[in-house]
Amino acid sequence: MKLNIAGVHMETSEALRAHTETKLAGIKVFFDQVIDVDVKFVHDTKHSHEHTADITVMASGLMLRAEAQAGDWYAALDGAVEKIQKQLKKYKGKLEQRKNKQQEFKEKLRDMGPLAFEEMPMADGATADGVEGSGLEAQFAEFAPDIAKKEVSRIAPMTVDEAVMQMDLLHKPAFLFMNVDTRELNMVYREGDNAVRWVAPKAA
Repeated sequence: MKLNIAGVHMETSEALRAHTETKLAGIKVFFDQVIDVDVKFVHDTKHSHEHTADITVMASGLMLRAEAQAGDWYAALDGAVEKIQKQLKKYKGKLEQRKNKQQEFKEKLRDMGPLAFEEMPMADGATADGVEGSGLEAQFAEFAPDIAKKEVSRIAPMTVDEAVMQMDLLHKPAFLFMNVDTRELNMVYREGDNAVRWVAPKAA
């Protein structure tokens, strides 16, 4: 496991770095496939009493992130580590559930015989044709939402199930990923309370 520790507007002491290494060494107990861990200690220059610890964990191609604030760096780190541990336990539980379901599915296929392997559609797709602007943009500019560009430096290849898991762990409404089977960019998003939609390029 590679551990990176950095301070933003502050210097990390040897004691704080040693405490960080000790606390994060324990996450292997919850999930042994942790690869990279980045820890940032952020000092808010406007609110000197606020101490923030931000932890990002890369585990089996998925990214987990947690942050916590407290009155000192040690308490902030402990709070962020506790949140990460909960996420890792949740992710590990989901993986075990998925393995159990896959095993049950394989057993059902064996019981059903050769007919079980007939081709089945995996996902429904929908397309929408774009309409070029016709000079109306200026008239409706005041009603347009603010759009901020978000650059992504690393997109991990994963299955659709893993992408949904990642979306839920990060508590995001949508998640962009590279489909490990097709090597194309896909997206999953939540619609309503329980429905999950999967967006993929239409085959030529």
